[in-house]
Amino acid sequence: MASRQNHIRIVILTAVLPASVVAVLEGMGGRRMGAEEVLSGQVLAGVQVLVTDPGVGANADVLGKFPDLRLVACYGIGIDSIHVPTAKARGIGISNTPGLLTEDVADLAMALMLASARDIVPQDRYVRDGRWTTIAAKVPLSRSLKNKAIGIVGLGNIGAAIAERASAFRMRVSYHGPRQKPVDYKYMPDLVAMAKESDFLVIASRGGEDTKGIVSRQVLEALGPAGTLVNVSRGSIVDEAALIDVLETGELGFAALDVFAAEPNVPERLRALPNVIMTPHQGSATADTRLAMALLLVKNVEAYFSGAPLPSPVVPVAIWAFEL
Repeated sequence: MASRQNHIRIVILTAVLPASVVAVLEGMGGRRMGAEEVLSGQVLAGVQVLVTDPGVGANADVLGKFPDLRLVACYGIGIDSIHVPTAKARGIGISNTPGLLTEDVADLAMALMLASARDIVPQDRYVRDGRWTTIAAKVPLSRSLKNKAIGIVGLGNIGAAIAERASAFRMRVSYHGPRQKPVDYKYMPDLVAMAKESDFLVIASRGGEDTKGIVSRQVLEALGPAGTLVNVSRGSIVDEAALIDVLETGELGFAALDVFAAEPNVPERLRALPNVIMTPHQGSATADTRLAMALLLVKNVEAYFSGAPLPSPVVPVAIWAFEL
């Protein structure tokens, strides 16, 4: 077993890379493994690069299985599921794939908001079930986006792209974040106050400990029985138990969700609610964007092995790491 491991330079934990890119990594000394396989197996000496994604991540125990690790290459933006303190302490670099999925995630946010407001999913079922010809008068009226207030939690690249699209729909845009930015949109430092003024609250903030649970029961209740929560960021940002409660009681009107607290496990109570539409974390899931992300990941891996600067580092590889 040990002799077989010696030639493995790259371990691929993510299962969502395009097959053509996996083949490239395998040609560079890569091997696909599952996180459980890694944790239950021996220490893997000689592995220098770990390829993962935000859903799989790499916790401290996983990183501990690779004594020679020098780079964690993440297929996605978020690195909150990678144990950054361990990486920094050991001089392990972290790269991600930023700037490529902004437009697709913003598109999905608008699609979810429109689908919820215009009742696209139930109306599709209505036509498919043949009910249109018999009870057309009972089709409920849906909601408009025009002149509605949208509050955006996090005005980074994705949040700004959502704001631009919402403005084109003639919505009134405000945003919440740790600081005011030089933009024309209304800045609201109080998230509860912004939720109270919003018809739609869209989460586009980064994940991590500093944003965990910031969309609390108080925020959701402030959004109210006519309000809609849209989340295309991270499930951890929302108090999911409170979300289910207020949706069940009608204290919150609607939710349109692409992300969840414990993916891929979505609570049965949430799945049973008629005032919720859901997609399985598909923000960046277009063929064009996923290929571009994968190619950037490969460029980071190639740069590491050639000794060149990483194209998109989040945590740089420590110089002393090459001397070990």
